[in-house]
Amino acid sequence: MKIKMKVKHIVFILISILLIVFFISPQIQLYIAKKQAGNTNPAAKTKLLESLDSKTILDSQKWRIIQDYILNDYTANQFDVYVGPAFSQFSHPDHAITFTWDEMLPYLNMYVKKGPIDEYFAFAAKQLAVHYKTIGQVDKAQDILQKASKRTAGNDSWTGQEFQLEQSEIFIEQSDYSAAKQLLQEMSSNDPENEYVQAKIAQQKAKIKLRQGHVLDAYKEVNKALTKYEEMMADETPAGYEELLSMKKNIQTALTQQSHINNTVKGRIVYSDGTPVANAGVFLRSEEKVSRSVGPEEAYQVTTDADGYFEISGVLPGSYQVALGLSFDQIDGWTWPVDMDEWLDVGEKKTITYNITLQKLIKLNSPVNQQKITDKQILFSWEKVEGADYYQLSLGADIDSGSVSTGFKSYIADNQIKVPVEEVYNHPLGVIFPGDDLSTVSPESLLAFTNTNNRFYWSVEAYSDDGELISRSDGYRLNEDTVGKIPFFYLKERNMTKADRLLLDKKLKKALAAYQSNYEKNPNDIHSLRMIVRLMGAESSDKHATENEKGIPYLQAYAEKANSPQAIFRLVEYYYEKQKWDSFNKWFDKYAAAVDGRLDDYDQAIYASALMKQGKLKEASERFKQVMNRDKSHRFIGSWLAVELYEGKTFEHAMAMAKEYPERPFADENRDWFYMVQALEEESETDPLYRQELKETLDLYFKNRDKDLSIWMKTTDKPAMKKFIEAVKDVN
Repeated sequence: MKIKMKVKHIVFILISILLIVFFISPQIQLYIAKKQAGNTNPAAKTKLLESLDSKTILDSQKWRIIQDYILNDYTANQFDVYVGPAFSQFSHPDHAITFTWDEMLPYLNMYVKKGPIDEYFAFAAKQLAVHYKTIGQVDKAQDILQKASKRTAGNDSWTGQEFQLEQSEIFIEQSDYSAAKQLLQEMSSNDPENEYVQAKIAQQKAKIKLRQGHVLDAYKEVNKALTKYEEMMADETPAGYEELLSMKKNIQTALTQQSHINNTVKGRIVYSDGTPVANAGVFLRSEEKVSRSVGPEEAYQVTTDADGYFEISGVLPGSYQVALGLSFDQIDGWTWPVDMDEWLDVGEKKTITYNITLQKLIKLNSPVNQQKITDKQILFSWEKVEGADYYQLSLGADIDSGSVSTGFKSYIADNQIKVPVEEVYNHPLGVIFPGDDLSTVSPESLLAFTNTNNRFYWSVEAYSDDGELISRSDGYRLNEDTVGKIPFFYLKERNMTKADRLLLDKKLKKALAAYQSNYEKNPNDIHSLRMIVRLMGAESSDKHATENEKGIPYLQAYAEKANSPQAIFRLVEYYYEKQKWDSFNKWFDKYAAAVDGRLDDYDQAIYASALMKQGKLKEASERFKQVMNRDKSHRFIGSWLAVELYEGKTFEHAMAMAKEYPERPFADENRDWFYMVQALEEESETDPLYRQELKETLDLYFKNRDKDLSIWMKTTDKPAMKKFIEAVKDVN
């Protein structure tokens, strides 16, 4: 999956892979699975329930039924579907029989009361307690945990400790701090050498202190536990360490930014027709967890009531994303239109109201249902969305064992657009990284939409004028009335060439030679020129270069002849890397014209970075400010901070900027600029020449004096400044 393109598209491609894996493919698979389940003999579930109530079968057989048909499914996932701003995940049982919570409850209770003490027992007890707690039946939750603790006493200390921790959590939530402290003290005395248990106890004690408003004491408690943990750490991170680290960071935020401690996030989930979404899971997930699957151990989780309302209390200050847990029936034909950089910054306000409205999926009209297109133009059309000011069209294809999708057309004013097929051919698909070569490249990704043998698909999103996502066509369509038309199509307008067939046979060097020969014979052969550019882009052996130098003349010719925005932007990036500013400005102007002046946040940020590197710092600062106000990821905040500090702005000013525009993590990456600038301020207190050295070092970076900067990095005695400069260099 390798065609070099703008870094901004890498994120979109990765997210699109998730959309394909978890939306388009499952639409059909789950539709079939649901039909199969519906065709299962209805008497099967009845017979299983009768067996569980029977006195004639062995208890061991009952436990096996509960394990196989209730706990196995529920252990995998409490809900059928989990959706969040940047992910979606689903589960599907291996068998067709599923149970509702009302049907499961008596048998889970039975398992906790009489079942074998095993991993199923522990899970049944904890999930029963969580269930009762989330629906407000706290007494029942405590009763379950107490019964489970008694049954494991002297038998399974590890499981019993987990139950006690759950009990302490409930005591804390009910503000019964005396009971919680007493229970934690007993646990601490019973197992003083167990580092994991002691860490969890420290975490609970810190929670109590926070609930009581003793922030500094809570910080000391967590720091003490972390110090013990770090003393015993070897190669592996011990269980519980990351949770303590996250808590420490949240408390630091509260102390340094004077945030509220115990916050509340509440809201309501409804469909666009006003119908409430009842019994949906709501999960509040910290920065450290957003790239991981949702699990039953989530710290902040509740279930919506009958009217769709939810409330999560005791939330520590920090940045969070909301994730939803839904059944297939709840999400079928609907979508949560949320931006991947949608975050809740908790702490400035004591209570945050966050309402969610699920929208109907957009119906697609054409091309659909495996349509074979032989014309010179393609008409994409879809239903009109109320309130939409413009639409974005994406194209995708099956490649190797997966699928990839990228944005194709933006700011489409109407609910249809007619596109020359040549524009689709010009659209690249996939990603290559510097240093890759032809031995690892995917022929299907290089041919992209020129491959007449491949099947393609498309999707559309609707936006309001302020850039807010209203709805999309991608989503779960599981029944006959929601599946609609399948957005698959083939492009049969052109004929595959001999060079194309060599490429598909993975004879990439022979294919490149054939394309070059075709182009030499016919300079108007745009397809051969396009493929030369793609193959040479994949052939680069310099891991530090954005382009293969031998391919630049071909790339310039292709950019001129095809007026391809993607090809033009590759030249923009190439000349940015070379710091040839006259050529950079020339091609950037061409790019702006090719996209009709519709520069996105990444385009603007690259231009701002170029202004920064040219010494036009005031203009760069103004551009960065515009980008920050539009791009919720704030991925270029580090560059803007560098400019502002170079210009002599105070550390307090820079910290205020970092607080207002926190960089949002992608995957496991997370740079906290507030604390980096705070560290600069602290480091500068004993050095009157500190600001001068910071300015000189930033100047080395602005002017790409890499050797001098490398020498400074190796010799500096200022760790905070070094860390800041390294982070600025990594901004992308």
